[in-house]
Amino acid sequence: MIAWVVRRVAASVAIIWAVVTLTFFVIHAARGSPFLPEQSQSVSPETLDRLRRQFGLDRSLPEQYVLYLRNLARGELGESFVLRRPVADALADAMPHTFFLALAALLIDFTAGLALGIYQAVRERSVGDVVLGNVALFVNSMPTFWLGLVLLLGFAQWLHWFPTGGPSDPVLCPRVDSLPCLLDFFWHLTLPALTLGLVGAAGTARFQRAAMLEVIRQEYVRTARAKGLREGRVLLVHALRNALLPFITLVGLAFPFLLTGAVLVETVYSWPGMGLLAVRAILQRDYYVVTGAALVTSAMVVLGSLMADLLYAVADPRIRVRGA
Repeated sequence: MIAWVVRRVAASVAIIWAVVTLTFFVIHAARGSPFLPEQSQSVSPETLDRLRRQFGLDRSLPEQYVLYLRNLARGELGESFVLRRPVADALADAMPHTFFLALAALLIDFTAGLALGIYQAVRERSVGDVVLGNVALFVNSMPTFWLGLVLLLGFAQWLHWFPTGGPSDPVLCPRVDSLPCLLDFFWHLTLPALTLGLVGAAGTARFQRAAMLEVIRQEYVRTARAKGLREGRVLLVHALRNALLPFITLVGLAFPFLLTGAVLVETVYSWPGMGLLAVRAILQRDYYVVTGAALVTSAMVVLGSLMADLLYAVADPRIRVRGA
């Protein structure tokens, strides 16, 4: 088991390094300069040369890459060209917003998806199963940014039930330091979390329905029914317990979906998380911010996958035996 964990951790580190390396070279290969202002302004060539020397961009690309890795080994992510502050500080300010958005979406995803999947499996081929299955397929087929725009148009622009964007009211609640401001934060969080969570819940429901139907048809479930056990106990104790094993895999798969989807959702709702930070950095050619965001995101994705593997190994001892 220890050897298996060591191999998985080593593979995770290699994946993160590959993502950072690819991002570093791709963003540097993109056209544009991080120091060119808007068209209405102008910057002298001398100023551009001074800025390039200040941030080390006058060196060759391999030299910049080696220097970046050297600084990264010391825990330094560089300084933002646009924000004029350390990248680590900019990411630290953005990460809590992405974390709360992902956590809320994860709760919606798994709670609604699990409940719908169980209901559909128990009511197989009924009207409810067919209707919910088609609705789940429709929602799962919608891109997150499109669903976000639909929810924004319907519930914010037309009905005025929710705010159009941002994490809080900038006048009444510039900081979350009271109960009304906390409720205001959750009010602003609702639509972005629903956008991510509903798309994920639609896929989770279809996955869990198939897993539940497979378990219900097993011999031990029929034996439990033959013993006279109540249907609720048969479903919740015998069937659901074993149907949840594949569900653990979704925990790891949900991290990439939530983080990549958050880029679009945060842009639609002006949610100041890592996704919006990365999009603005790409447009402004803020190299170190883009690379730092890729580093943090890939680390979170790999960590989620590793946690899913560990949970699966705990739930199914046969994996520990094969992976030893």
